[in-house]
Amino acid sequence: MARSRESVRWTELAILVVVLAVGVALRTWQLGTVPPGLTHDEAGNGYDAAAVLRGVRPLYFSVGYGREPLYQYSVALVMSVLGATDTALRLTTVGWGVLVLLLSYAFAQHVFGSLTALLTVGWMAISFWCVMTSRVGLRAITSTALFATSAYSFALGSEWLRVGPGAGIGRCRWLWWGLSGVFLGASIYTYMASRAMPAVYFLFLGYLSMRHLVVRGTAGTSTHDAGHRWGRIADPLRQHWIGISLLLLIAALVAAPLVHHLVVNPGVEQRVEQLSAPLEDALRGDLGALWAPVGRSLPMFTFRGDPLWLYNIPGRPLLGPTGGALFYAGLMVCLFHFWDPRYGFLLLWLVVGASPALVTGPDATALRSITAQPAVFMTAGVGLTTAVRFLLRRVGYWGRVATAGALAVLFVLTGVDTVDAYFNVWAQHRDVRVAYHHALVEQARYLEGSPQGGTVSISSIYPGRYHDPYTMEMSLRRDDLSLRWFDGRYALTFPSSGEGRVIIPSTAPLDPALAPLMMSHGSRLHSERFRGDDLVTGFDVYRFDSEQALADVLRSVRDNPAAWSISTTFPEDAPTTVYQTLDLPAALDGMVSLLGYNLRTPTIECGGEIELLTVWQVHENVVPEMVAFVHLLGADGQIIGQLDRLDVPSWHWEPGDAFVQLHRFPVDADVRAGVYPLSVGLYQREDSRRLPIMMEDVVVGDRILLRPVEVVGE
Repeated sequence: MARSRESVRWTELAILVVVLAVGVALRTWQLGTVPPGLTHDEAGNGYDAAAVLRGVRPLYFSVGYGREPLYQYSVALVMSVLGATDTALRLTTVGWGVLVLLLSYAFAQHVFGSLTALLTVGWMAISFWCVMTSRVGLRAITSTALFATSAYSFALGSEWLRVGPGAGIGRCRWLWWGLSGVFLGASIYTYMASRAMPAVYFLFLGYLSMRHLVVRGTAGTSTHDAGHRWGRIADPLRQHWIGISLLLLIAALVAAPLVHHLVVNPGVEQRVEQLSAPLEDALRGDLGALWAPVGRSLPMFTFRGDPLWLYNIPGRPLLGPTGGALFYAGLMVCLFHFWDPRYGFLLLWLVVGASPALVTGPDATALRSITAQPAVFMTAGVGLTTAVRFLLRRVGYWGRVATAGALAVLFVLTGVDTVDAYFNVWAQHRDVRVAYHHALVEQARYLEGSPQGGTVSISSIYPGRYHDPYTMEMSLRRDDLSLRWFDGRYALTFPSSGEGRVIIPSTAPLDPALAPLMMSHGSRLHSERFRGDDLVTGFDVYRFDSEQALADVLRSVRDNPAAWSISTTFPEDAPTTVYQTLDLPAALDGMVSLLGYNLRTPTIECGGEIELLTVWQVHENVVPEMVAFVHLLGADGQIIGQLDRLDVPSWHWEPGDAFVQLHRFPVDADVRAGVYPLSVGLYQREDSRRLPIMMEDVVVGDRILLRPVEVVGE
């Protein structure tokens, strides 16, 4: 008999090893090319992890709507071995995903038995949802792992959350519950959705109290056996009340540093305000605001899933038809055994873990419901286990063989569907290639394979610091390249290094007002074209003589007048009478100078469009994010037309660099004919503080007045 049990254990272990091997294979196969690039969120996580290696040790990463730190620190640990690359980023997620498989198996085996555990982990290993969330460089997966560890630790200390007798657990009960609190508190450092998970333990206390009252009621009206049953429950209930209270206290202490940081710095979490609106509306009495997203999200498990290509095939539910049927069967089993604490705890994990996705709508449900992932598949596993055991009790040897064969076919078909859906359908779709910035990664591969170093200017529709530059930094493994970023649709940069390369993708081509500079002072080195259905069709690389191009630009803007004025109003017929001459170049706070400008539309029709080129030169590195403004002013000094934008981001300005900015904007249609002042300058985005205009080290204002614009017509 003992030998038979030993054989069963070895068989179970062998099956588990095979399942894990399949899970690892699906999570690592083609990891360098699928997903086809990096999202900005992934690149931001990689950048933060690399910063940790450089000595940055934040408690909370405030960039990109705010990010909890545990995932980035784990990525930094892997990067310390493999280097600061996108491969290290993705492999970290794979590691967390495999850990989730192991923890899900451990919890299910302890609480529901080996068959349910194997079916649960087997399904998770080949599920599209689990494979997806285990391959992207995002922190959500850490929430699942930390709460699963907390739940497993709690189950190890509870005589009610185990499939067999609870003998021998008393000595370690408080240790396990203390560890559960540590991991629950640590989960707050993983992902915003984890903040709902302490509710599982609060609600479980309420559930146990209700269960106690039910049994007590039975004991009060029944025989001695019922009274004895009440006695067996009352003492463990008191222990669970004390234990869970201790667990929650420890969790609060562990979470306290981050909670304090967020309370003291409420502005760092931009996402909270976006996601909490339905709950706030519901608290104010508008329950419809809460029910609307819940109603749209409820079908996510079995009927209609996340509508975005970012983490899903739009509309694909988290579980397929078969998995959905088993999930509902498992729900029925859990409800039938509702007063068994094992099933009660599982239901609470499921509901609370899915609640962030339910209250925020169907978008990104694959991530926002991720903490419920083990509970979802355990529920389906309970349903499948019930069906299998029902069959095995009623069939002979060949019936058991047929059942095992049917299970094998079911899992093989599910795995094949996942491989096809993920690697062939999802990964190859053009919207996925756009979302994961496939074109930018291909530019990085071109630069990686090119022997030439030096300066490279890259045109991009996302040149801001936390967008394409982060993606390029995570994809490019060279230190001999000096990158500049700009949006060629509105600007062109002239690095001080002179001759260099410029990369121009199809999505950010040079504006016709700027393209002649490239044609006159550049030569094409390389062209690359992508698939015919790609939204980004390709990119071109040019050798560009920025020194000669800048000289050409300066010749075209020479002798244009500039002025300053302390006046806040301007005479309607002759606004320049209050102007004071300002020689160009004009310095702005010593950081940058306006070298010149070209007002290409000195005269426009009413409701027409102003087109202006301004040329700037950088004198020192700038930390704050700058914005250029161009304002057309009325006689009373009020703005009647404006454009505020800067398409050569100031975060990477290098002293000596120059750039030209194109300003093109309409004038209000109700502006009457007349002559109107045109002003230009720079301000800091964070506080809107304008840079002062300097003349012989004296501040003369915060705007430069250019040649006025004449508006003609009715």
